[in-house]
Amino acid sequence: MLEGGNERVRKGCMAPTGRQYGRDRVNFGILLLASLVALAALAVSVRPDCIGLPGDPRGSVGACVEEQIAAAEIMAECIAAVRDARAELGIAIDPDLDPNGTGLIGHDLTPLTTTVGVLEAKRTATSPDFAALMVKYFNEAGLREGDVVAVGASGSFPSLIIATLAASRAMNLEPVLIYSIGASMYGATIPEFTFIEMLDAIRANGILPYYIAAVSLGGDDDAGGGGLFEESRDISEEIAERSGAYVIREDSIEKSVARRMQVFEEAAAEHGRPIACFVNVGGASANYGATSASLDFPNGLVMVPKVMSVDPQRGLMFEYAAMGLPVINLIDIRGLAIQNGIPVDPIPLPGPGEGRVYAAHSCSKPAAAIGLAGCLFLIGGAWAKSRRRLQPDG
Repeated sequence: MLEGGNERVRKGCMAPTGRQYGRDRVNFGILLLASLVALAALAVSVRPDCIGLPGDPRGSVGACVEEQIAAAEIMAECIAAVRDARAELGIAIDPDLDPNGTGLIGHDLTPLTTTVGVLEAKRTATSPDFAALMVKYFNEAGLREGDVVAVGASGSFPSLIIATLAASRAMNLEPVLIYSIGASMYGATIPEFTFIEMLDAIRANGILPYYIAAVSLGGDDDAGGGGLFEESRDISEEIAERSGAYVIREDSIEKSVARRMQVFEEAAAEHGRPIACFVNVGGASANYGATSASLDFPNGLVMVPKVMSVDPQRGLMFEYAAMGLPVINLIDIRGLAIQNGIPVDPIPLPGPGEGRVYAAHSCSKPAAAIGLAGCLFLIGGAWAKSRRRLQPDG
């Protein structure tokens, strides 16, 4: 009897219990079918980001990539104009701070410096790839030609303001910009060369046609507080006056937020359309908010925020999100770069069309879930069938 059992083990790869594990019991047809289901789910769930709805004249990958490249090229031209304007003013570019010679990197501590800044983030943000990223975000937000984009920006990332305006130009959107003069370290911190002067140079070169709708002092309470020097507020006041733009001066963040919304709404009315999207660049209190909830507000494009605040100092991000509008929050630059295939602190800067951001893909979670369920169903059914066939004879 023992010999017979051993003979069955040798011939059929069966354990003494009578269960067989030979390859003849593996259903390769089921495995092949499960593999095909998995590949089909992968093909359906991973799709180009910029595909639009059927009938949408811009609903193709090529159209979106063309806009991305156009935006990046516009931003590259803007950087060249800024570099030249800075040279004309005799403000030297420090090659250690700005090895790519963009002219967009300011000094660390000046009367306009309000907070700590990370140099790596400032240099990363000078990449024209960010203009391409903004095109991607605008497309995902459903923006179309003529739509009005409200832009609230501090001086912390002048390059990202340019990226936003360049993307707007490439897509024929209507940006309305309110600029806060205060900036974190290495942003637009040079009093003689703020973003106001940068935009003047860009417009003088015929690259972008946009003007600043309003300015504020920035800093604490959006009123010029928190500067590192005694003269900080006075210098910010002088810059605001020479800008020629409407100056927002309120005694609280709540009032500053309300005034900004009024400026945005009036500008949108001139274009005959409502605000379609809000873009926050940097951490100006009136835009970003002055509550702990601001720290939890997601980065990048936010269609439905995971966090909401009812604090009166919650800022424009929350105000527009509460209205159901898409919000683009540009604050964690390294995170945005890594997530979207943009090189971190590159030397030299990538050329338009070179990076992964131009061919980024997103994932359809429902399609992936259906594919996974299908695979599990097939494999589970095959396993159950094998279990029944492997039961001992008696």
